[in-house]
Amino acid sequence: MAPSTTCPSSPAVYSAPSSPLDTKHPHLILRPATIPERHHTWVINSPSWRGILTENAYYLREAHLSAQDLTRNGGITYWVLVDPSTACDPSCPQSPDHILSACEAIRKPSIIVRKNGEIEDVISYGIGGVYTASPHRGKGYARTMMQLLGHQLRTLPDPSDPKKAHLRVGFSVLYSDIGKDFYKKVGWRPHDSSHISFPAQLPSSAPSAAQAVKKIAKADLKAMCAADCIHIRRVASKTAFKQGVEARCVQLPTVEVIDWHHAREEFVGQYATTKAPTVKGAWAPIAQGAEFPPKAGSEGLDAVWVIWMHDFATNKLIFLRLHVPPVTSANIDAVQSAMKALMVAAVEEALAWGFKELISWNPDDVTEEAVKSVFGKESYNLVHRENDSIASLMWYDHGEEIEPEGVEWLVNEKSGWC
Repeated sequence: MAPSTTCPSSPAVYSAPSSPLDTKHPHLILRPATIPERHHTWVINSPSWRGILTENAYYLREAHLSAQDLTRNGGITYWVLVDPSTACDPSCPQSPDHILSACEAIRKPSIIVRKNGEIEDVISYGIGGVYTASPHRGKGYARTMMQLLGHQLRTLPDPSDPKKAHLRVGFSVLYSDIGKDFYKKVGWRPHDSSHISFPAQLPSSAPSAAQAVKKIAKADLKAMCAADCIHIRRVASKTAFKQGVEARCVQLPTVEVIDWHHAREEFVGQYATTKAPTVKGAWAPIAQGAEFPPKAGSEGLDAVWVIWMHDFATNKLIFLRLHVPPVTSANIDAVQSAMKALMVAAVEEALAWGFKELISWNPDDVTEEAVKSVFGKESYNLVHRENDSIASLMWYDHGEEIEPEGVEWLVNEKSGWC
């Protein structure tokens, strides 16, 4: 159980919506949680979210995740929906019944790209942990909370760095495990939510692991993520827009974002197996003299790589981010060969942990072709999810009239999940 604490007064950081919202419960407010309230949202949602962890281990994991580079110094905000007419019970560490619904929002560095190639650096928020305790379900509290949250996140500042005070909030995302309709009705539009899965078992015809493939360690990630983000900015701004698309948005897979995922896997790995994964991915060159890790200022155009995470709850190796340079007639053979080598390396890592399956979200044609060439077209599945982990996006316009359908979400991979 969580340690007992006293309940301080409600936090002063609260900004009421600037315009009325059509909520079912207009008298309720959404505000940042006090520290005891934050701790008790972990206690009450533990049965649903802790997976293979004990209640105490889950509590410790959440505290650990809140202290990462991505989330410390206000990088994560814990929200609670409360009735302002109901006083915070001093005994709330034991009975936090005044919390009607709760969620969390993680601030992430992002960009928006317009058709003229203009890149705008913005803040986005990834929303997770949406939860209503059993006594309060069926009353529309979660809907009210999400309506208020979507409104308030538009103007939530970045308190961690005065140099970023000018950045606006460009969009917010969440991953629905209750289908597409609920969150769509309150403003988060479903986007492509597919994944390719393949077995952690190499067929006899599979190529052997290439000697040139290198294992990615934690110390390599800063350089690799920096190169990847430079690459993403160029591709997002230089690639022609599809018909009907007016803007692109990207949550950048910075090293802080990737480290947050690895902090999660390392904690659970130590709990489940007494050891934490040290191999964070694999790299394969597509040109002679390719540099590993990429040098400062590089886009990493001379190699492909995958950064993964170990999911000990489901015994799967999940790709967080696949970095693939633009494929041309000059490099297509090298890219395909390197991608096959990455798939073999990933399977070998999965087998080392006794995992049965590998997953890559929203794969492109290059990824699917690599999987098919290694495992055969009958040995993998391309799944279009309809109920769980539905990638959903709320667009915050900035004076331009862009319909939600006109926004393209790039790099919609597992690295964005929270």
